Amino acid sequence: MRAVPGGALLACLGAVLACADGGEVGLTGPRLTVRWTGADTAAFDAAATAERCDTLHVVVIRAISGDTGVGLALYDSGTLRAGTYPIRPPEKADSAVPAAALGLRWFAKTAVQGFQGDSGQVSLRRSGSGALSGTFTAKAHAISGAGGLRLTGSFDGLRVKPAALGCLPPAPAGDSAAARDSTAQSRDRQPGVD
Repeated sequence: MRAVPGGALLACLGAVLACADGGEVGLTGPRLTVRWTGADTAAFDAAATAERCDTLHVVVIRAISGDTGVGLALYDSGTLRAGTYPIRPPEKADSAVPAAALGLRWFAKTAVQGFQGDSGQVSLRRSGSGALSGTFTAKAHAISGAGGLRLTGSFDGLRVKPAALGCLPPAPAGDSAAARDSTAQSRDRQPGVD
C-alpha cells in the first residue's frame, strides 16, 4: 500500500485533502516520510510544508499526496526552538508547551481511516538558515472504530511560512479567548460568510 494515510488537526488535514489536486511536487525539496505498523502497515513519502500561526503559538507541518495526509502540530510558547516536543492527544497538546500533536488519514476501500497521536515525541532541529528538520515516533489510535498504529518518521528542509488559513488574528487589548471563539462560531454559522 503506497497511499498512506485527530481532532482539529485531523479535520484541518481533511479540509486540505479536499482541496488538494493530488499531484506530487517532485521528489526533491522539503519532505516528510513516515512508516507505520499495527492496524495497517504502510509507508508514505511526500512534499511537506510548514506554516506558523503566531496567535496560537503553533507550527503545522503537513504532507499530502493524493488522498493521504500526515500533519504534525508543534506548540511552543512563542518561539519554535530545537529540542524534544512530546506528542499528546490534540486536546491536551496546546496547553502544555512545548508539545506536539499528530494526525494521519487516508481513504481505504470503504471508509476514511483517521488516526491521532496519543504519545511519542518529535525531535526538532533547526539549521543555521532556519530550516526545520527532525524525526518522530508515535503511538496513535483510530478516530472511529478500533485499532492502533506505531509510527516512525522524519522531515527535512522545511521553511516556516505564515499560515495561509485557519489562524486567528491577534486579539484586541482586553479581549478574551472565549470571546474570540464565540465570535468565530457565530460568524461560521452565518450563511454566505467566508
